[in-house]
Amino acid sequence: MSALTSLLPFNSSKAINAEDLLAVVSDRDSETAVKNLIMDQSIASTHVQRGTIADAIELLQRLDHAPRQLIVDVSGSAMPLSDLARLSDICDPSVAVVVVGERNDVDLYRSLLGAGVQDYLFKPLSVGLLQRALAARDPGAAVRAGRAVSFVGARGGVGTTTIALALARHLADVTHRHIAYVDLNVHGGAANSMLGLTTNNGLTELLQNTQVVDAPLINRMLVQKSNHLRVLSAELPYGNELACRPGALAELINTLKRHFHYVMLDLSGVAGNGIAEEALDASAFVYITADRSVHAARETSRWLRYAEERDSDPTIALLLNNPHENVPGRVDPADFQRALGRASIYELPYEPKTLAAAENLGEPIVTGKPTPFAAAIVELANTLTGRSESAAAEQPWYARLLGKRSRT
Repeated sequence: MSALTSLLPFNSSKAINAEDLLAVVSDRDSETAVKNLIMDQSIASTHVQRGTIADAIELLQRLDHAPRQLIVDVSGSAMPLSDLARLSDICDPSVAVVVVGERNDVDLYRSLLGAGVQDYLFKPLSVGLLQRALAARDPGAAVRAGRAVSFVGARGGVGTTTIALALARHLADVTHRHIAYVDLNVHGGAANSMLGLTTNNGLTELLQNTQVVDAPLINRMLVQKSNHLRVLSAELPYGNELACRPGALAELINTLKRHFHYVMLDLSGVAGNGIAEEALDASAFVYITADRSVHAARETSRWLRYAEERDSDPTIALLLNNPHENVPGRVDPADFQRALGRASIYELPYEPKTLAAAENLGEPIVTGKPTPFAAAIVELANTLTGRSESAAAEQPWYARLLGKRSRT
């Protein structure tokens, strides 16, 4: 169960209060069993209705915050694992999911547990059966967790935060993933000004805390931008250094991963120190952003070596951004690829008006009339989530984007 989810303020405009339990089942008897469980256990914040897994997905998209526990019915589903994969795309990783079905199938049961489901119950349901399923997790069962993604810039001004925030806002507001955006520049990064937020120095409070960093404490430190996007940041005075024990950031990231689909770590202005190392060690993906300059090419090569040394073996992608007008003298993309000995480079287009509005007016990039830069962000999101719809005959850019350079 998610203490963090339950403590976040619930203010859904749809007036559905399901912080403790949401249940969507297909038949009257199952609905009655769940309602009897709620009465027997005096569960406070619940919502129960009849419907399909598609209805459950629609409900979760409407809620500001996911429930701590979810009962969903796959009766009649031809592909329950596929349907549950769609559910997991928008369901907070911390949610305890109990699946109900009509098949007494051992293989299905094992597959569901392997996918992170807490339990699988076949009908008819009873109060006792539901109570046992919701009470405790099998220690041997898989635990769903989000993924950490690090964004680093080869140099200042290459658009690292712009790209990271555009991706975060798309994942949160369009695909309904729960996103924690962590600006690791403790002296004040650009994320808050670009989102129109004010920092509460929550990041430094958590990193310097000597007590257990638990869900209620993290909840107080997160600043909400939208229903699915929350920000953690700090703004220490210049000259003040952050003093925190080794491993504090890694512990914080691991806690956040239990409550968010993606923990996005902005390392702009953070290079070569313990913070950067712990962030990269905790990351499943690392995006390195560069512009078309010789200096950026050199620094990108250094970042590549640094990221590839991590024990976590992250997937590394290179983003060649064009924050400035293409004039003679800039490094050609082909020369950039040759200099790095790496083909998996994606070039984002020069689009000054769109990016100026995003930076100075706080407007999302992926909204309204599509632009080339917005389309690039959407493709990047599709690649990250594994949900890209493009399957062109010619090899698309995202098929090359996440290719790793072999280690020697």
